[in-house]
Amino acid sequence: MILGNLIAITQTSMKRMLAYSSIGQIGYVIIGIIVGDSNDGYASMITYMLFYISMNLGTFACIVLFGLRTGTDNIRDYAGLYTKDPFLALSSALCLLSLGGIPPLA
Repeated sequence: MILGNLIAITQTSMKRMLAYSSIGQIGYVIIGIIVGDSNDGYASMITYMLFYISMNLGTFACIVLFGLRTGTDNIRDYAGLYTKDPFLALSSALCLLSLGGIPPLA
């Protein structure tokens, strides 16, 4: 869990950062499988995966849309996105804050 997230921090590409972060998140699913002796463990794992997949798809959609509009996915090019495209900026922020576990979006 920690290694994937540490590698994600060093990336300059949004797609790579999100991919390495996803690798780190697999550890939480494995915890659900290990604890899965009860129905609560499986239910928690399935709920987590449903929310994680939906927010991850939303984030990737925002990254792809940004890449189509600008021709890049470099993290530094996201500076000033709100002034260029407020809807894309808010959508990206919503998905990324949800992936980060920030309440009430988590």
